[in-house]
This record gives sequence, C-alpha cells and structure tokens, in this order.
Amino acid sequence: MPLLLAARNGDVATVERLLKAGAKVDGDTISGNQIITVLITPLYMAAGAGQAAVIAVLLKAGAKINRTAAGGFTPLFIAAHDGHTAAVSMLVAAGAMIDIVNDEQCTPLLIAAQQGHEAVLAVLIKAGADVNLTWDNGCSPVFLAVQNDRRAVLAMLVEAGADVNQAKDNGCTPLLVAALENNKTVLATLLKAGADVNSRTNDGCTPLFIAAAYGHEEVLVALLEAGAQMTATDDGCTPLMAATSEGHTSVGEALRRWTAGILN
Repeated sequence: MPLLLAARNGDVATVERLLKAGAKVDGDTISGNQIITVLITPLYMAAGAGQAAVIAVLLKAGAKINRTAAGGFTPLFIAAHDGHTAAVSMLVAAGAMIDIVNDEQCTPLLIAAQQGHEAVLAVLIKAGADVNLTWDNGCSPVFLAVQNDRRAVLAMLVEAGADVNQAKDNGCTPLLVAALENNKTVLATLLKAGADVNSRTNDGCTPLFIAAAYGHEEVLVALLEAGAQMTATDDGCTPLMAATSEGHTSVGEALRRWTAGILN
C-alpha cells in the first residue's frame, strides 16, 4: 500500500499527504462495520528502515507503538535488530516497551547484544532494559555476547551489572563457551567479573574439562590459576583423561605439572 512504501522509503511529504487524505496510520482498512488489521504497519516499516523522520510523523499521528507483527516483533525489535540507533532512541522516548518479549521470549536488548549493536545497546541500558532476561533456551545477553565474540558488548553488559554466571537450560555458562572457543581475552573479562570457574553443565562438564578436551592450553592454565578444580564429569571422565584420549600431550603434561605443584 502507498503508506507502507512511503514509510519504508522515508518519504515524509508523501506520508503526511496520505495521512491528511485519510489513510489509516496503522495501515488498517475498514470493511463494512469491521476493522481489518494488518501485521506490518507503516511504523514497523519505518523502524526497520531506520526512517526516524517518518517515525516522528507516524507517532504524532497516533501510531500504535507496541503493536506486534508476526512472531511478536514490535517496531522497537526491528529497529534494534538492524542497528538503527536514532529510531530506537525515538521509539524508547515515545514509550515503547523496552523489555517486551516476542514469541521466543527474546527482547530488543537480546537482539542488540547478539547483533553487536553497541549504540543501540547503550540506549536500551540507559532506558532501564533488563540485562538478564533470557531467550526461551536460557541464552542471556552475556552468553550471546561471548558466543558471538562481541567484546565491547560484553564490557557494556558487565558494567551494567549483568550476571556473568547465568547459564543456558543445559547448564552451559558464558565461561564454558569462552573456554570452548579458546577466547583468552573474553575468558579474562569473565573471570575478572566474577565468573564461577568451577561451573558445571547438566552432565558435569566444567570450563577446565572443555579446555583440556579441546587442547586449549593457555585457557586451561588461566582457569587453573583462577582456582579451577580437576573434577570429573558425571560419567567419571577427568580433564586429564579427556586431554589424553584426544591426544593433547602438552595439555596433559600441564595438568600433571600443576597437580605436582599442588601436591608439593
């Protein structure tokens, strides 16, 4: 429809003209005595395209700011996903629900963290967005930042007080992911922020076990120095056994030397 296209294209003059001519600001049509609603509104289109000037016109005309499209996505969601900081700021200032969840329990802040949109994240955090709300599988903003190696995003979340020990439903923590990815920088950030070095997944895997199994020696040493214990998984496999079985000779030697140092 013309209003949708004008909103997407940032054509303020056409948007204003169409609204003045009677176009419904939310794109709804009337059939008889019934209002037929649409899933994609002009505001949604403008937010997705980052058209801040059009957003201002539509909001002034009474556009429903928290109306959802398929999947439960609001204009704020799509603006956050695509990194449109000005649009996000305008929507937040106009009263958009910042912690609204879609059908998968995802929030605008989770999307911004996953995509690495630092400026958008800053706006949401300043507006009071909950930095610990999780996706339907238990993924937290910190977990997503670690998983996607978003170091600046991680630093922002830590500064905002995010829980660095929040685990997924399977018990996997951000620290374990950092160990798995052999990401020494992120690992150090998490440890400094108070990450539990001996956290365990539902089957008993620890960050140290993962580092040993994958042969990540520098990460393994950092974990040991931070107080990691050489506990076994639920099936009885120890970090040394994992390193040996996978052929990581130097890691196995590091574990033996560490053990000898403790015993002596």
